[in-house]
Amino acid sequence: MYARSNSPDPINAPARARGKVPLGPALLVIALIVGAAFLAIYALASREASASDPGIIQVIYVQPTPMQPLVGHASASLTSALEASVGTSSVIPQPRREWLESAARPLMPTRARPTAPPPPTATPDARSAPPRAEIALLSDGFAAPPCSQPAGQIITETLDSDITVVPITVHIYLPPCYDPERYAYPTLYLIHGTAFEQGGWLYNGVPRVADLQMSLGVLPPFIIVMPGADMRAGEASRYSWTNTGPGSYDDFVVNELLPYIDQHYSTWADRDGRAIGGISRGGYWSIEIAFAHPDLFSAVGGHSPSVFTRLVGVPPNFSMLSMARSIDALRDLRIWLDSGNADWAKVDMRKLMDDLDAAGVPYHAEIGEGGHEDSYWTSRVPDYLAFYAASWPRVPRAKMLDRAAAP
Repeated sequence: MYARSNSPDPINAPARARGKVPLGPALLVIALIVGAAFLAIYALASREASASDPGIIQVIYVQPTPMQPLVGHASASLTSALEASVGTSSVIPQPRREWLESAARPLMPTRARPTAPPPPTATPDARSAPPRAEIALLSDGFAAPPCSQPAGQIITETLDSDITVVPITVHIYLPPCYDPERYAYPTLYLIHGTAFEQGGWLYNGVPRVADLQMSLGVLPPFIIVMPGADMRAGEASRYSWTNTGPGSYDDFVVNELLPYIDQHYSTWADRDGRAIGGISRGGYWSIEIAFAHPDLFSAVGGHSPSVFTRLVGVPPNFSMLSMARSIDALRDLRIWLDSGNADWAKVDMRKLMDDLDAAGVPYHAEIGEGGHEDSYWTSRVPDYLAFYAASWPRVPRAKMLDRAAAP
């Protein structure tokens, strides 16, 4: 049995004698101070991130239910990895809205702040290219001067469409050392999925990857156009509730967006100078547009493409090949398909692969690690950009004024 001592605490007594705070309370005060400083730094960083937000509007994905069995789709043409990951118990969800407005951000088109422009150069404004009729392209082998700018710039446009019932916000990435008077650039059109109304590809890091790889010479310089959608229009949304033809999102991209970009930016306005790709529902639109307009695009990518199971009002035997102008034209189109190994869109990708196999149309397909989620697509951005740019010249296409055409 221990005896209780009435003598002063031998450890804390000297501290009390000197007027010092005991060690335990002192550590607690230090922890509170450090925590307050961390919260202040986090709040400041959040305010700075909001100030530099390039107009991203995110919506909340709604998982469609209920489900019914998938029937009538062969799987013999799939790779063993895809066959193993999909299995034989695939299902088709019933149609249902795949979006819900987020209360976190206002869903109205705004002209977002562009990113900080590169250091000033002697190049003119991005939208001061000479009239298209006065431009003649020179050979691809023309040597461009070395570029010293480490980054491109993002321009934000708001298009008042006659097809969509609301304006569409478009982000345009211009490569480092963009020179609209001397060069014409290939153009990549990227369409996001239903998780975003605008800015989805910015969220996935496309400008950051393009800056790094173009400055290192891994990628050639090219323009990237990232159009938004009109999901806030509800039942009138052309992005959500149309599939093809006049009055659809295809109509907006082909007959309004492309002419606007070619008129206001120095593009290589030809099939060989254009590519298009998209994620999920945007993957449907990119494939539908490229299949229906093979004269406009030389390459197309479907990343976790929603091309069958989650389309509204399509018959059980629907095929994306029905959107093609001709099967022969598809054989001249470079096609990329990919999805994650835990992605519901594997079913859609499998259906499209089977249809392409049956028609004898070549394509490239991959299964990566991940689900139907931004982390997967973000991890694949370098691969996507390398695919789209594979056939483009390593230097900008030089152009000159066609003096013979001048009055």
